[in-house]
Amino acid sequence: MPSFVAFIPTPTSHINGFFTLVDVSPSDVVYDLGCGDGRLLFAALEKGAGRVVGVELDPEPLVTARNWAKKKGVEDRTTFIEGDIMSANLSDATIVFTFLSSAAAMALKDKFDKELKPGTKVVMEMFPVPGWKPKRVVERGTDFYLYVMTPERLVA
Repeated sequence: MPSFVAFIPTPTSHINGFFTLVDVSPSDVVYDLGCGDGRLLFAALEKGAGRVVGVELDPEPLVTARNWAKKKGVEDRTTFIEGDIMSANLSDATIVFTFLSSAAAMALKDKFDKELKPGTKVVMEMFPVPGWKPKRVVERGTDFYLYVMTPERLVA
């Protein structure tokens, strides 16, 4: 499957928007789908996440992400997967972040339904998941949508 968007770094001013909707703890495994250089994942570690996983199709920003992990001394708590987000196994995620496109949100809907456990939080920047009702929406220069996976899987 082709990539959904080219690498567009999450603006620093948008990073906290994700964290207005979720608190992270040492028990959390935070995934960023389309993680780029990992800046959102490093913020999650700084806020207390136990482990982070980034999935990125473009190898270039992953070089930066891996170098930052080494420099910050967090290699043991970071995993960066070079590959298509549709092929990544998300089953151990407790929080998922995405800043992709409306096409990606639509494509990810079934994947989330199949792979995410009840209680997993999904935060989408700018593009809501079609047919799902967000638990909360926050406007911080752009819209952020929080979904919490339930046994009913939120499907309308």
